[in-house]
Amino acid sequence: MCAKSKRPHLSETETEWDKFWKNFWSGTKPVIESSWCQHGRINQGVKTKITKVINIIISHHNSNFKIGKTGDSYIRTDQKDYRNDYHYMYLLYKSTSKDFVSYLEEYYIAKYLVSQPVLIQNKRVKAPGKKMYSYDGFYYLYLVCAD
Repeated sequence: MCAKSKRPHLSETETEWDKFWKNFWSGTKPVIESSWCQHGRINQGVKTKITKVINIIISHHNSNFKIGKTGDSYIRTDQKDYRNDYHYMYLLYKSTSKDFVSYLEEYYIAKYLVSQPVLIQNKRVKAPGKKMYSYDGFYYLYLVCAD
């Protein structure tokens, strides 16, 4: 398991003034919603719960969405590509295992590229990604929605 960092997190050191100017120049960050987040070993029950949650979110928003993984949702939503294009980030699954989260990301991207080809914004199942680092010791599977 990845140990929690001892450094102060950006969310603790960023001033309201910094946030204001970031929002002004780069757009507003997506709202992070963690109430749907599942955890535990990957099995059919967990995958079924995650699938149900994704389907509820997709039907509620009925807009473009993207599935991804991150070790720090605050930092991920702070990136320019998410600030301008997405309004909500739903954390779907958390684990101390990068491998579990990576597996689920690939599984759900492949699943929704077939079932929701118009709405899903992921271009391919295995996207070239940077090495994932965790701030709090957890890695997250998420879904971001445009509206």
